[in-house]
Amino acid sequence: MINPHVPASRRSIDLAPIGAALALAAIGAAVGAASPALAHDTWVITHDQEAIAHAKPLPEIFTSLGFANVSISLLALAGVIAWIVIGRTDLPDRIAARLGLPKIDTARVEPWVPVALRLGLAAMFFTAAYALHPRLGYAIGESPVLFASDLEFRHLPGTWYGLNWIQVGLGVAFLLGIWTRVASVLLALLVLVGFWLFGVDMLAYGGVLIGTAYYLFAKGGGRLALLRDPDAVARLTDTVPPGRPQAVLRILTGVSFLYLGILYKFLHPTYLLAGVEFYDLPLFGFPPEVFVFIVATVEVVVGILITAGVMVRPLSFVLVFAFAFFSVSMNEGVLGHSFLYGIVFALFINGAGRWSDRADENRKTVAADN
Repeated sequence: MINPHVPASRRSIDLAPIGAALALAAIGAAVGAASPALAHDTWVITHDQEAIAHAKPLPEIFTSLGFANVSISLLALAGVIAWIVIGRTDLPDRIAARLGLPKIDTARVEPWVPVALRLGLAAMFFTAAYALHPRLGYAIGESPVLFASDLEFRHLPGTWYGLNWIQVGLGVAFLLGIWTRVASVLLALLVLVGFWLFGVDMLAYGGVLIGTAYYLFAKGGGRLALLRDPDAVARLTDTVPPGRPQAVLRILTGVSFLYLGILYKFLHPTYLLAGVEFYDLPLFGFPPEVFVFIVATVEVVVGILITAGVMVRPLSFVLVFAFAFFSVSMNEGVLGHSFLYGIVFALFINGAGRWSDRADENRKTVAADN
């Protein structure tokens, strides 16, 4: 990742998170591709539309090399290289100074990041438990889900609606800030239950939810927390470097975008194509299959850059634009990405974070060299 405490000429990119992310995303995509069940992109279309999309062959742009996909891929590669090179310079700082943009007082604003994460989780749990944002084809309140609209209880053997009470309880805990660290442990356990119930479909959400749970476990409830965690629980995180929770959240978020881009966009583009055609999305002059290929490429590129920790704050604006575009254009609505809003806020305020206190050591080394 970029070390902001080291002069631009001495900065370097840590490629280990990128390699690990690509490996994890590829493994997850391979497992997901072998599974007949797919979710995520399918919740904006009906089950009948999903079946039709599943039976369609992949567009040629996804199966063979041509001018369009090669050109888009080369532009994406050039964009990644340019983004990394610019991130190693002081150009972003000079542009911000020229525009008169205020500097973020991280020490003052960072305690509000847990609040944003808590509110996002609370909205997610209430929406899921009461089916306030159902999959297309269902009425509000008709089909409660676990975490997201495509993880429907009704398709599971047996009766699992009792998990709704756990979701409501966690929603209240996160909303009010009641024993946030304890609630985050329960969130992580519920994610594991989700993997047991829904299998690979849970991979679309597991990374960001585990990352959020770890951040809140390490940082606590932040401002406006009604009931702080017991001291014995809070002391468990005393030795965690202050930047590590953000680094974990960032890396797992980047890996999730990589996984979603590879599996749901590149390997199964017909689902998004069905949504594009059904909602008559603005395609900016591109054919539908080319538009979907561009969306897939952008998602993978964003995943790589977030994982690498390169100029993460500007990337947060890319995510906001993407969420806004699909919320307005498709059946995603404001609640469709509720738990991600807090993560975007964390990326904007905290940037990349860092795994250890090595940045402080580098700063001391630079000062000694000078």
